[in-house]
Amino acid sequence: MAPNPSSFTTLGTGGGPVQNPARSQPAHLLMNGTKPVLVDCGEGAIRQLRRAGVEFRDVAEIFLTHHHFDHIGSLFTCLGVNMMTMRKTPLSIYGPPGTQKIVDGLIAASAVPQEIGFGVPGQSLPQIRDFVSVHEIVPGDVVELEGLSVTNCENTHYRPESESGRPGYLSLSYRFDLADRSILFTGDTGACKAVEKLASGVDLLVGEMMDADLTMRKVRTMNPHMPDAAIAKIGKHIAEHHLSAEQLGDLARVAGAKHVVATHLPPGLATPETAPGYIARIAARFAGTVSISEDLQTY
Repeated sequence: MAPNPSSFTTLGTGGGPVQNPARSQPAHLLMNGTKPVLVDCGEGAIRQLRRAGVEFRDVAEIFLTHHHFDHIGSLFTCLGVNMMTMRKTPLSIYGPPGTQKIVDGLIAASAVPQEIGFGVPGQSLPQIRDFVSVHEIVPGDVVELEGLSVTNCENTHYRPESESGRPGYLSLSYRFDLADRSILFTGDTGACKAVEKLASGVDLLVGEMMDADLTMRKVRTMNPHMPDAAIAKIGKHIAEHHLSAEQLGDLARVAGAKHVVATHLPPGLATPETAPGYIARIAARFAGTVSISEDLQTY
């Protein structure tokens, strides 16, 4: 019997701290055959899993790319609902250094609801520490799961590539090599040679996309009294720590990917009216299949 094919579902295609009414925050579902893996855990991830037909208790592994709030907002919910539903099977959380500190804090914050339980005499909820384990990973580490090999590299979301490898927090990109194909998830990053290398030969490349000009116009409109120096810092971050449509197309072309999917879209970016234009901008650099993702689309 042939194995179940893998798939990648974009649970949440929004991005950034400003809430997007049309998109959930960043979270994605990798199906390793019949085994669901959560990639990032932005606000709404647990609800979106259910909408995708997956029970949260069936998820045994979570991979975090980095620790910005839009990518980890549902971790507390994830731990809490597993506690309240008496989880007994292991839940492994993989992420860059700092992941253990975050999970420890969320476990501490869960102490009061754990002690309250359901108010039933003699009943108690499990301790989160009894079913959760954290694995902090760095570039060069390989995570081997049944039917899945996960490799990673540091990207340029936090700092330029010239500073790669220095002490400090990391933002990671992940490559998932499955039985039937390979998938590269950039997470948040700017242009990055290490990501190009990690992505070499992948079948599916799922990458973030930003429009610096559009975003900066919105920032100026929403913050008319913000000093020019502060505006400039935001502009520098967007230009250097995120990918434009053209850079995403370049990455897919250099990697030799077959299909590129754009995600992590802030409010106003890639609406139904403007998405064709962004597809054209990517396609001008990349000859393969191009998609601008919506929530709950599967590839």
